[in-house]
Amino acid sequence: MGDNRFDDEDRKLFVGGLPQDCSQDDLKQYLSKYGEMDRVQLKTDYETGRSRGFAFVVFSDVAGMEAALADEHEINGKRFTAKKAVTKPGKIYVGRLPSDGLSDDDIRNYFASHGTVTEFIRPIDRANNNQPKNFAFITFEKEAVCKQLIEMGTLDINGHEVIIKEANNNPRDGGGRGGGRGGYGGGYGGHQQQWGNQGGYGGAQGGYGGYGGGGQSGYDAYGAQSGGYGGGGYGGGGYGGY
Repeated sequence: MGDNRFDDEDRKLFVGGLPQDCSQDDLKQYLSKYGEMDRVQLKTDYETGRSRGFAFVVFSDVAGMEAALADEHEINGKRFTAKKAVTKPGKIYVGRLPSDGLSDDDIRNYFASHGTVTEFIRPIDRANNNQPKNFAFITFEKEAVCKQLIEMGTLDINGHEVIIKEANNNPRDGGGRGGGRGGYGGGYGGHQQQWGNQGGYGGAQGGYGGYGGGGQSGYDAYGAQSGGYGGGGYGGGGYGGY
């Protein structure tokens, strides 16, 4: 799974508390001492074009990001904070599952070899003696894993070809979570609740939203102080426009 198009999250830095007069070029020049960067994106207000006080930086390798994390920072006379960007989860739809010859554990274990699985749901057909349906939904800790699997399109699991698609949030596709065969990610749900209590990562089923939004600095929005990580919870709407 070493495709550099998909592993940005392992090298992504969140920078907050930037002064208003810090430009994207200023930040890029300052951080260049830690290593080469693939992208630097200072977040700005859509209407005014003014800095929102925070940015995302993707280093070319993990060492550069870790070097920046280990240091204290000051730019244009103001101290600012650097943190590893929070990983965004992702979900896939797995179709054409056979009615027998491939157990839930077989499916789970196969996908766990690609990345950390936080939830596995395979609905049951109540009208057919509670037999498992021919599809499942799998949530990974990192959206990057989902992107690569979706691009592959089909996979062979123990001699059975299955199809991989982006998960559709239409509730009819899953038959409701109540019909799922267990919840693989109980601990993950607790993690969401923890963040949700801080007004952040959980929230409603709205868009992932702007990473900061409002407040004097993006970093304030990143934490509990200003309502957290986008305010809208995990859903559509993009990763803060990044």
